[in-house]
Amino acid sequence: MGLKFSVSYDWFAKIISAAICVGLLWVAAVLHSVSVGIAVLLGLIAAYGYSPRRYTIVHRTIIVKRGIGEVRVPLENLREARRVTADDLQGRVRLGASGGLFGYYGSFRTTRLGRYMSYVTDRKNMVVLIGASDTTVFSPDDVEGFLSAIRTEV
Repeated sequence: MGLKFSVSYDWFAKIISAAICVGLLWVAAVLHSVSVGIAVLLGLIAAYGYSPRRYTIVHRTIIVKRGIGEVRVPLENLREARRVTADDLQGRVRLGASGGLFGYYGSFRTTRLGRYMSYVTDRKNMVVLIGASDTTVFSPDDVEGFLSAIRTEV
């Protein structure tokens, strides 16, 4: 059934998520608006739902499990799999992504990696996979085991 890799939130994602949740719920309460409260709640549920829960590697594919659906990242045409370096993140721009609310997921761009998809919850455990046409970043709790499993699949 594939190799499963857990993910954990780093301290920044935990603090940002808690602060945003409390702040938005406070705003909804102060405004005494049911519609604002519902919109806030739905937004928070969606943000949490798209946050990565775990990765599974099976049949030359990484499956990103999320509360709302899953994402499949094929390992065909993989050119490089390694830890992310500080140089990789220089000039990072969020294109359409979460920058801390329940993780760091979505579309980003950096000077070195170009445009990439991120399914990250812990910035100290980031792994980059560079394929022929796409780049993806993950953050498994067991980085070395994750890289080893990828090398075995390829």
